[in-house]
Amino acid sequence: YILHLRNADAQNNDNTINLQNQSIADKVTIVKVLANSLGHSLNNSAAHLKITSMSPQVGSAQYADKINSSLHGIANDVDVEKRNIANAILKADDDFDGISFLLPNGDMYMQEPYWRQLNLTQNNFAFRDYYKGAIETNDAFLGNMIMSKATGKRVSVIAVPIHSDKDGSLIGVWMGALEFSVFDRFLQSLHPLNIERIVYVDSQSQKIADSNSQLSKTPESFANLQSFKDAISCKSGYNIEVANDTKMFVAYSPAKILSNTWTVLLMEPHSQMQ
Repeated sequence: YILHLRNADAQNNDNTINLQNQSIADKVTIVKVLANSLGHSLNNSAAHLKITSMSPQVGSAQYADKINSSLHGIANDVDVEKRNIANAILKADDDFDGISFLLPNGDMYMQEPYWRQLNLTQNNFAFRDYYKGAIETNDAFLGNMIMSKATGKRVSVIAVPIHSDKDGSLIGVWMGALEFSVFDRFLQSLHPLNIERIVYVDSQSQKIADSNSQLSKTPESFANLQSFKDAISCKSGYNIEVANDTKMFVAYSPAKILSNTWTVLLMEPHSQMQ
């Protein structure tokens, strides 16, 4: 009888382990799916910029002589065709909050919506990582999180260099600022999955979006997490590690976006996994 009970306990323990392993496998699958979805979405957004950059209306800066430093670019009624294309992108792609065109030296030429252009606090953006990345890679480039000079909000920018078909010279940089609140709302819609927290993180370890609405506006770095380091190395999996003085289960997966790598982290107190 005692032996029978012990065998039953052993079976129950095996079942518990299997259920726990299945739960862990599900969570790793969730971060992989989210990472693939994020990469797919932003690569599509980059395609919108790349395709429109090939149009004659975008691929020129014929009114550069009309730039007004007090307007941080050209006036609202100048180069209307380019502005119309920018607004069409904004209507078609919710990921973008603003579309801009920089001159080869990094000076702002135009931005839509126009109020963003008027709100700028400077006129040259050659110091930005997205400008440097687009020039250096000669391709669409995703920058990491920055504070927008137009809105004061956290954004990242996808930038596409435009070159002359005649001599290959740089005509300008066509770019879109990403709207992080779109990602916040998506992650916060995942509450039915009953997951403690999911975050998107850029390659410099800075938080992009958060499923926790109370923390979504709070800047955070995840540089100390081994899970972040593993994901940046293009690995998927999970770790048990300490975050904010709490022992946490962290599932992770990389999101490949153009030449950059962001990560998705799923975090729960380790006690909930017992």
